[in-house]
Parts: sequence; structure tokens; C-alpha cells
Amino acid sequence: MSSWSKVWSNIWTDYSYQIGVASLLVTTLCAARYVRRNVSMGDLEATLATLNNSINNTITDYTPVFGGVEEKSQLLDGIEIQVMGRSYVLPDDVAMFERDVESFLWFSYRRNFRAIGGTTYTSDRGWGCMLRCIQMLYSHTLIRHSFSRDWRWTKCPVYNSILRDFLDDPNGLYSIQQIAKAGCSAGKDVGTWFGPNTAAQSIRILTEFHKELNLTVQVVMDNFLCIEDIKFFAKEDDVTWTPLLLIIPLRLGLSECNNIYIDNIKHCFKIEQSVGAVGGRPNSAFYFVGYQKDKLLYLDPHVTQESLCPDDIDLDNIPDDTYHTKKVDLLAWDQLDPSIAVAFYCKTEHSFDDLCQQFRETITAGSGSLFEMVAKRPAYMTPPRRTPVDKLLENYSAEYDEVNTEDAASDSDGFEIISNS
Repeated sequence: MSSWSKVWSNIWTDYSYQIGVASLLVTTLCAARYVRRNVSMGDLEATLATLNNSINNTITDYTPVFGGVEEKSQLLDGIEIQVMGRSYVLPDDVAMFERDVESFLWFSYRRNFRAIGGTTYTSDRGWGCMLRCIQMLYSHTLIRHSFSRDWRWTKCPVYNSILRDFLDDPNGLYSIQQIAKAGCSAGKDVGTWFGPNTAAQSIRILTEFHKELNLTVQVVMDNFLCIEDIKFFAKEDDVTWTPLLLIIPLRLGLSECNNIYIDNIKHCFKIEQSVGAVGGRPNSAFYFVGYQKDKLLYLDPHVTQESLCPDDIDLDNIPDDTYHTKKVDLLAWDQLDPSIAVAFYCKTEHSFDDLCQQFRETITAGSGSLFEMVAKRPAYMTPPRRTPVDKLLENYSAEYDEVNTEDAASDSDGFEIISNS
């Protein structure tokens, strides 16, 4: 199937996109009428931009659901579910399972927020799903950092301050505006797709501006993890351990995932230190939180909700119902895009050592090894340096080299691009 055939196939299988296409047809007809009236091309382009921005801000992908596990999720009774080091079996554990899921912060598309930088984007619908996913992963890390894996959704000042940093506010530390602008340093314009690596690097940059958080973010590149180098960054004075978020971008195949990696990807979610993964399928990014059999469980950001304006709410008591959901979906392995980033949080050096031991025993062992891991830096490698923030912006590594497949409309992460125009 050609690239454009795939795009249109995806469009017409999604009711929300049918609405979008209908709106665009109306836009086209309006444009044709302007042309017949001899309006200048400059005026026409301005009109199209205004109409398109209006469409982006008003289309809802589907109605938000804040109920429990839905039938379409197809979770199976009697089959173990793994969620970041926790095990559940339905129906006996359904209450505990749902309570665990709803305790994650859920970030979805929003509309009518303050424009990003000098752009006209006041909604991230259609392009911001990976940014929302990295927000989910990082917010869960901060909750783990401040509380523990067994914390459950309860309003308190610390939780409230974490959520406040992710609101759609240009001044928010980890807002959609800040992440999008950080991605510009990697050559990703606002309104374009991010891959797992760019999203991870953006969070790494923003964390450097928040030193009082006492957290270090390290992104493993080129499928090569050097334990000595990770400890170099996590122990800045060579004595005191700084809690660590370790993100490992992976490529699990060319145009589709190789089945040899299934068991080790699943094992990532059995590990206590797991904080999930970001990836998805072509056109859509998801935040993966676990698995059941050979299907991954994920929180879906593809719901367009109204943005909360920080000026209109009590920032000491944020109305947070729309930032939590019990709803999970399942993605079959054969639908997974081969670009994915798994992540782990290690509060102590002992926790990191334990993680590395688990890597040795499973994830880096055998033919399905996800990446290479060494204890000491090879002699041919340049020793790492602690880089100032302003230099980090120059050191973005590009996404994985573009794979030459018949899908010419894919970016280097394998996510197909649908233009906003």
C-alpha cells in the first residue's frame, strides 16, 4: 500500500478524522469562493490559516471517558496483568488495578491554551501526542520521586505542585509550551511530530533548569549503556547519589517490530524501577504502563479537552478530575511502531545497581537483547563531561537514521506525518 493510501485509510477509520476532513472540505469551498472574487493570494492564505487553526482548536477526537475499564479494552479475566512492577488478575483485583491506573497523571490534547512562542498554535491536537506521553512518563517519575510506587491519587500540596508544573502555561516548567520550544533545538518545529528520543531529550533539557528538584535525567544513546558513565552523572560530587531517571530509546526493527524482542520488552514492565515507556503506532503515540499476554497497556492522549487557564483557577487546589482516568487500552505487538523508549527511576545507587543486575539477567541477555551494557567505559570512548545547559541545546542527537522503506511519508521514528495544513 502506498504511503498516501495508508494515511487515507487511517483517516477514514477514525470518526474524528472524518469530521476533520469534512471541515477541511468546507474550508476548500470557502477558499474557492474567495478566489472567484479575486481576493489576493495573501488574503486567501491568511483565511485558510485562520480556518485551519479554528478546526484544530474545536475538533474533539472522541468524548472523554472517566469511567472504569471499558469492554473494548479486552482485558482478560484470569490472566495476569503487569503494571510497572505490580501484578493484577481480574476480576478479583479490578479495584486495585483501577486505583493504580487512575493514580497516574493523564495528559491529553487540549485546546484554547495560550499560543506557543511566536506561533498561532493554541491546541496540540493532531501533533502533540508524544509530548503528552512524555509528560505522563515524567509526571509519574516526579510522583515516584516525591512519594513512592504505592502512592495513590490523593490531593495534597506536593501532588498539587507537581500537576501545576504541567499545566498549559508558558511559564510552567514542563508545560506543552516549554516542551515544544525545547524540541525546536532538535530541529522539530512547533506543530510537527516528536519521536521518543526528541521527547526524552526535551525533558532532559528542562530538568537542567530545575536543579532544586534533585533529579538527573540521562538518555542512553546508540543502544549502549555504560554503567560507569551513568554513575558519573548521577554522582556529581563522586559521593552523593542524585536520584536518576534513565530513558533508553530503542529501535526494535525496520518498519515493524521483530518478535525476538517481545519477552524483553514485557519484562521491562515487571521491574520495580519501571516508569513506563513512550512509543505507539504510526500516527499515534501512547504512554505504555504494562502488558497482558502479548498486548501492551497504554494511556491514550488522543482526547481533546478544554485547557485550564492558570489565571482562572485556584493554583493551590487545581481541579484535577480531567487529569486522571481509569480507562486503559491495549495494543497488539504487531501494531507497535519499532521506535520506543523505555524508562526507569532509581532513587538510590543500590536501586540502580539492582536494575543493572536485572538487565544482565534478562534484558541484555540472549538473542533478544534490547541494548548493550558494559560496566567500564571502553578505552576508545571519550570520557563524559558535565555539560552546561546552554551547551546541551547544541548536543541533541538526531532521531534514529531514517530507514529507507516504501513509506516515504514517515519521519525517522517511523511515525507517519499528517500535516496540519
